[in-house]
Amino acid sequence: MHSTLKIVLASAALVAAMPASVNAQSSSGNISGEAAAGDTVTITGVDTGFRRELKIDKDGKYQIRRVPTGEYHVMRVHKDGTIEPTQSIVVRPGGTARVMEAGKAEAKDVFSGS
Repeated sequence: MHSTLKIVLASAALVAAMPASVNAQSSSGNISGEAAAGDTVTITGVDTGFRRELKIDKDGKYQIRRVPTGEYHVMRVHKDGTIEPTQSIVVRPGGTARVMEAGKAEAKDVFSGS
């Protein structure tokens, strides 16, 4: 009977430890970029419907943290009303998807996770 109790306790300890390892994995990432002061940047998830709209401050830099993973469309509207072509980016777990400035290379992923 004593060995059965040890097995039950060991099994319970194993089950209790499992959620901690699952929670350690990230299911989100970040989006960062630059735009002109006064611009509005809208980020919309293709599959998730996640949407965030940002009014850009004077330094022009922005970052959105803990964004669900997946594909996003990024639209930038200048303060004069002109619209940049929409960019597509992919947010990967634990990484940062960088939105490139207009006229520069395509958007890219910058992995910053461990």
